[in-house]
Amino acid sequence: MVGTKRDEALFEERGFGKLLGFGKKPCLIVVDMIKGFTNPTMPMGSDLSSQIAEVNKLLDMMHVMDLPVFFTTISYDDDKLADSGIWYQKMEGLKTLKAGTEAVNVDSRLDFRSGDSLITKKYASAFFGTDLIARLNANGIDTIIIVGCTTCGCVRATAVDALQYGYRPIVIEDAVGDRSLASHKQSLFDLRQKYADVLKTDEVIATVSSKYASIY
Repeated sequence: MVGTKRDEALFEERGFGKLLGFGKKPCLIVVDMIKGFTNPTMPMGSDLSSQIAEVNKLLDMMHVMDLPVFFTTISYDDDKLADSGIWYQKMEGLKTLKAGTEAVNVDSRLDFRSGDSLITKKYASAFFGTDLIARLNANGIDTIIIVGCTTCGCVRATAVDALQYGYRPIVIEDAVGDRSLASHKQSLFDLRQKYADVLKTDEVIATVSSKYASIY
């Protein structure tokens, strides 16, 4: 059940939900906004049109300010999905995410430009089994703005790992989505209380545009 006002008051009283804030340099991670997830007719898909519009606003800001952007995709090379480990046994829909198919391509409605990075992953977190940490450290990143899907899965896993590796995760409430509205809302409540700052697109654009304008 999604946190009620009583839950929020209890968590606040006990010291949860403190703000981490922005650090010295942010990046944007667009988690799994690929056709296999953004096409509602696909087994793993849902309608994320409104989220895509918000992500594009953030992409425009990051591109203008020349701040790093990372997209992620889930893509399996092995015909029998051996490179998914046992995850495939839990979610049969992963079989649609085969390398070389349209399903693993970034949704064409997104402003994915030359110079943006693409991280190919096999599991939920953008960190697990990838070179993301090396790329972040090479760019001096300490703050990670997270958008994409799904809120309860890959977005949440990425935010938790970001915190555990010492980065400041900021999840964008109106730029993340899920197949289940209940899961989406509960995950945002949990993330806000324990793992990340949860802000809206316009708040982040205003903060980043003012805080880093003189630097970048």
